[in-house]
Amino acid sequence: MTKQVKKQMENKTMLIWKMAIASALSWEIAKLAGSHHPYLAPISVALCLQTTVNRSILFSYHRMVGTVIGISLTVLAAPYLNVNGWTLGLLILVGGFVTKWLKRDETALHQVALTVLLVFVFEHKAGSYPIDRFRDTLIGGSSRFSFI
Repeated sequence: MTKQVKKQMENKTMLIWKMAIASALSWEIAKLAGSHHPYLAPISVALCLQTTVNRSILFSYHRMVGTVIGISLTVLAAPYLNVNGWTLGLLILVGGFVTKWLKRDETALHQVALTVLLVFVFEHKAGSYPIDRFRDTLIGGSSRFSFI
């Protein structure tokens, strides 16, 4: 086995350990913080854990920005809209242009669309979802830093 292959294997092993430990801790922290949707925190861990520390930090930042934009837009508009494909598309369209207007990158744009979808659907079913989404994204996005 070459040194390069061995180093890659070691890096993958560390990534697996980091992801597993950070996911477990973020779930438990989200539960302690009162989340009814603690699975959202490990989702952020899995998404934000990138190949370098800088990329992880940048991705986490864009995920938080997109999540805040998506939650804000949806919480303001959702009470006046029915849940269907057309209203979902309209909210994503508006959220996308708000994100563009704020000069955010594509990662934030994707997070806006994802957040609009999930908050729009789940807010009608579980009123605590927007708060859980924000809190658990913050927990998951930051908890993996203790393992970098």
